[in-house]
Amino acid sequence: MRKIVAVLPGCLLLITAAFAGGDASLAPKILAYDERFHDFIDVDSRVEILGANLGWAEGPVWVESLDSLLFSDVASDTIFRWDESRGLSPYLKPSGHPPDDAGHAWRGSNGLAVDAAGRLLLAQQGNRVLSRMRAAIIEPASDFELLAGHYQGKRINSPNDLVVHAAGDIYFTDPPYGLAGFENSPDRELPYSGVFRLTAGGQLSLIEDEIEKPNGIALSVDQSVLFVSNSEVGQAQVFAFMLDAKGNAASRRVFFDARALEAEGPGSTDGMAMHRLDYLFVTIPNGFGILSPQGDLLGRVALGQVTNLAFDDAFEYLYLTTPERLLRIQLKLRAGDG
Repeated sequence: MRKIVAVLPGCLLLITAAFAGGDASLAPKILAYDERFHDFIDVDSRVEILGANLGWAEGPVWVESLDSLLFSDVASDTIFRWDESRGLSPYLKPSGHPPDDAGHAWRGSNGLAVDAAGRLLLAQQGNRVLSRMRAAIIEPASDFELLAGHYQGKRINSPNDLVVHAAGDIYFTDPPYGLAGFENSPDRELPYSGVFRLTAGGQLSLIEDEIEKPNGIALSVDQSVLFVSNSEVGQAQVFAFMLDAKGNAASRRVFFDARALEAEGPGSTDGMAMHRLDYLFVTIPNGFGILSPQGDLLGRVALGQVTNLAFDDAFEYLYLTTPERLLRIQLKLRAGDG
């Protein structure tokens, strides 16, 4: 029988995990507000350091065919690969091409995804395009097919993160982070930061133009809800867009408001990853949190700024990118459980 521990509304279960010392692990503060949080993360969970001394790590994606994690180091214009046997190694360089106005820290790819055909998709924020690698994912090469670069005759800002719908459509965010001066860049052509949909047939449409800095993006398990985070200072929120049967956005609402957490530490509502049980793992100021299907914050792990996160194919591990590190934490639930 499963043991249930009652948590009264407003009560906080504060657990400071005592992890193994040394450079191989971190000891974050674990804060649980709901017992369901412990279905995923327990007091004895370890946060492992898999890579360090990175420039700006982002966009992790698990690639089943490689049995590996890929992620971007935006600053070094490199995609790295991590697997259990070989550890960390360069996978693709360059991962993007900088325009003349792009600062060094923002040249490479950012968000990554894999489509149904097993091809690597890249949000190339330095090059201001959404692309697909032409080479097979097992034999990477810096040869890219342009998927989206203009909307209504104007260059898009700098694609940041993306998610692939089961129908083949690609949803992506387009803040100005790849431009020197961000929204004040003289090379900016769109007067807004957009959330876009690229259909499987190649048609680009605008979903949203009122979020200041749209950043992380994810889909619900049944593909009926699109989640988008806002990383603008003072506006840390996650929005939910209801999608109709054709994949069009029908309505928008605030799913989670993290503005009260902005004083907790660095970072914002940035990258997201959807668990197979429909719980949204989302970066928040000073770490990451777990949201219920209703948008309730079940708990959070405070470990400094986290830029993005991803699960492996078995949902055994959660991989985390921070500006300078690649981390992972082992989860309690496995694929098939629940």
